[in-house]
Amino acid sequence: MGVSSPALHDHDRLQPRPRACGRLTEQVVGAPSPSLYADLQPLAGHSAAYLGEGAAGRLGGAVEALGGRRVLLVHGRTSYLRSGAATLVDRWARRYRISHFDGVRPNPDIGQVREGVAMARRFRPDVVVGIGGGSSLDVAKAVAVLSAQPVADPLDCLRQPELITEPRRTALVLLPTTAGSGSEMTRFATVYVDGRKHSLDLPAVRADLVLVDPALTSSLPRPESIAGGLDALAQAIESHWSVSADEASRTLAVEALERLLPALARAADTGSFADPKVRADMAHGAALAGTAIDLTRTTSAHALSYELTARLGLAHGTAVALHLDWLLGRHAALDESECRHPDGAAAVRRRVEVAQNLSCESTGGSVEQLVRRLLGAAGQPVALHELSLPADTWKQPLTAALSSTRAWNNPCVLTEEDILRFLV
Repeated sequence: MGVSSPALHDHDRLQPRPRACGRLTEQVVGAPSPSLYADLQPLAGHSAAYLGEGAAGRLGGAVEALGGRRVLLVHGRTSYLRSGAATLVDRWARRYRISHFDGVRPNPDIGQVREGVAMARRFRPDVVVGIGGGSSLDVAKAVAVLSAQPVADPLDCLRQPELITEPRRTALVLLPTTAGSGSEMTRFATVYVDGRKHSLDLPAVRADLVLVDPALTSSLPRPESIAGGLDALAQAIESHWSVSADEASRTLAVEALERLLPALARAADTGSFADPKVRADMAHGAALAGTAIDLTRTTSAHALSYELTARLGLAHGTAVALHLDWLLGRHAALDESECRHPDGAAAVRRRVEVAQNLSCESTGGSVEQLVRRLLGAAGQPVALHELSLPADTWKQPLTAALSSTRAWNNPCVLTEEDILRFLV
């Protein structure tokens, strides 16, 4: 069916495709020579992203190769120590002038970004390194770009992206300590303002160098490992059926599913993510899913998840998975009258079938069954109805989310009737 373009909302300023912004289309600093990472696996979709045990140990050499002398490390207080990243940094930190911005908390708000930008403007780093989960990486990306802008308040840039006129002046290096957000591979960052999500979406937000070391995830608690894995799983499925998808993005999404589904099934069976192969496949799958959504952006599972996170404090991956659960069935039954995908409803149904077939091969069951097993193992609700969301307070914000750009990237036209099915 024909569909007109949505209006952009302050809480969802993104585009289905990466957009250019003057000089910001180019990377600021060339990545180190690939020879430094010859024993690591290059990751598809990025010119300088590498995967492998021990990758994090290359950070000191990477900083030197980038010409860094003043390094701003952006991270959380717990994950930085727990993952072992702090020990690795201590081995080379004395060679440089180091400053730490360790004020990152989950689902970062504008206050954290303001603090980080202020520190960067005082310290004037030539390399910004983000270490942590998606929140730390998003803050590092935002700080690296927004600290270079002539606008005093970073919030003005989030609300009016056209104010971002200056190129990023620092190199940007990212090391994830979770396997799920895919933020290390994308050119956008999420910041919350008064509980509403804003997206900083520019080519300059993408890192110059990415080091993905599965060892950094080994100490991650099981609930966080599950939430990250569910986020990556949803990203892969949403990218695959996205209105913006093309052959390249669909290939990445399927490759992500081929790694994520067996790893998640193994973790569900054993109750643990300790197996090095599980960690490696999770890290690889999450990076591939991140690269896929960098091309397509996500869809309604993500669009509808943010209210659950902002208002109930649910982990992002948990919130996304609760919506993915019912959206899979909704898309499996899609007909032409409610389809906005250019390939038609039958193509969307086939893409759901691909995910389900891969799940059956890997897990012996459907994607929904795997999602519920994992949510239960994390001690989380396994279905939206368990949240008992009252319609009088939830209908309006969730229905409003259906007009966001992410929702318009969804192949199925969702309505208020869909929302009311899981409200009470």
